[in-house]
Amino acid sequence: MTSTREWCALIDCEWCERDDMRCRFCVGAGWWRPEKPHRDGNGAIDWIRVEEPCRMCAGTGKEHNPLMSAADNRAAG
Repeated sequence: MTSTREWCALIDCEWCERDDMRCRFCVGAGWWRPEKPHRDGNGAIDWIRVEEPCRMCAGTGKEHNPLMSAADNRAAG
């Protein structure tokens, strides 16, 4: 597993410029470990764990398009 990326693929991304919100999917690591199906030699399907860059933050570890803005979170809490 490598470190996080500095920027996603977007030019001038408003979310990549921020450091105050970690990605809720990878918890700021930039990597996640999903499971994917795998068929063994007997034809049975089991699950194997893989490591890959987080697709929700493009491996930056920074939240991209949160459900609520920080101001909304403060007002709701």
